[in-house]
Amino acid sequence: MTSENEKIELLVKRIKYSPRREWVNSYFDLVKRILDVTDLKNDNPRLVMSLSPNSTDWLFPVTINNRYVVALRKKKENKKIRLFVGSIFNYLARDIPQLQVSFDSKSGWEQFSNLRGEYSEPPYFLRFSNFSEFLSWLEPSEHVYESWREALLAEVGRAKSSPYRKSHEPIMYKMAVDVNFRAEILYLAYPETKPSLGLLPEQIDNPHEFYEGASQQITVNTYERNSKARSACIEHYGAKCIICDFDFQGKYGEIGKDFIHVHHTKPLGEIGAEYKVDPINDLCPVCPNCHAMLHRRKPPFSINELRSIIKR
Repeated sequence: MTSENEKIELLVKRIKYSPRREWVNSYFDLVKRILDVTDLKNDNPRLVMSLSPNSTDWLFPVTINNRYVVALRKKKENKKIRLFVGSIFNYLARDIPQLQVSFDSKSGWEQFSNLRGEYSEPPYFLRFSNFSEFLSWLEPSEHVYESWREALLAEVGRAKSSPYRKSHEPIMYKMAVDVNFRAEILYLAYPETKPSLGLLPEQIDNPHEFYEGASQQITVNTYERNSKARSACIEHYGAKCIICDFDFQGKYGEIGKDFIHVHHTKPLGEIGAEYKVDPINDLCPVCPNCHAMLHRRKPPFSINELRSIIKR
């Protein structure tokens, strides 16, 4: 029986095949979207999220019943390892212009065989070498999204359990749904690229607990601030102001890389007891100017309120 630590070591090893931490983060964001669309939970027997010890297999695949719905594959080109993403689409995909880049390549697509009792046309599994381009098509195009979504839901309804369920690893489900756990794993894989925290002078860094609040009376109120929560926030949103889109690296080059402040949308001064912070819903990245303007009023302006002021 493989221990939890051994599984984490294997997961970190597999992640290192990816070009950068942001790439991996985007992949697991996509997996989370799949789980949201299908409403599949960790204990659903239809779901299989495996972690293969064989490095030649598909990486981080998600199977619903009998078929892969998303997975990574590494390929060696010009002595360099490249990754491409495979994703399920229904039969209408072949008529969608954005997806023709996959159909135009012999290795860019395959069509699943019919399963027993399946008489409709089976879905496709398309491969994309440009992951960001694939994600951009999935967002704005109604046809691409619907072909993808309908294929996912069709697989959910195809059976009540997967014959591969014994290969399911809860750690992979956790990697998709728990942004705090994901941030920790990505730091193990890419310690040299850990997002900077951009601490304000009055913010206290407490790396040992994952709770915020607990006001302390010194001369003025200070609060416990959590580095893991801040890192998870920056990992999710990126080091760019969510209000005015200011990018420190774009403006200042290398010295501005990964620098950003983090704003607590839930004012900690109003919290009497400790609470477990949600890095995605309670925190957001902002530039120092917008951060200061948010706090020009008590209670602070909301993100949308400050956006509206900027647009006037």
